[in-house]
Amino acid sequence: MIIGIGIDMVKIEKIQSAIERLGEAFLKRVFDKKELKNISKGKMYYQRLAARFAAKEAVIKAISKEKPLALTDIIILNKPNGAPYCEFKKKLNIEIFLSITHLEDYAVACAVAQRRR
Repeated sequence: MIIGIGIDMVKIEKIQSAIERLGEAFLKRVFDKKELKNISKGKMYYQRLAARFAAKEAVIKAISKEKPLALTDIIILNKPNGAPYCEFKKKLNIEIFLSITHLEDYAVACAVAQRRR
């Protein structure tokens, strides 16, 4: 049963500015070590972080009626084929279906939350 849908769009420049201004403090406040481990500091670094940030926000919106979560409670990773997926630090009986995309200026994510059977 679907329990919620969330969508979020982030201006990549805002995430880049926060990282440049606050550095590791920002990264630790938003992302898990597992998330950062798989993002290389190449030309798409800020786009990928912004996309994960948008995904976390979309997940929060999708499950807001069920359980309040912080950004750090949500871990956005990729399967070997590149598809994004969501893990939770807390035990939740919720499965998330996630879609993420990014361009030069914006990152967008959509999350659909479903109760596990």
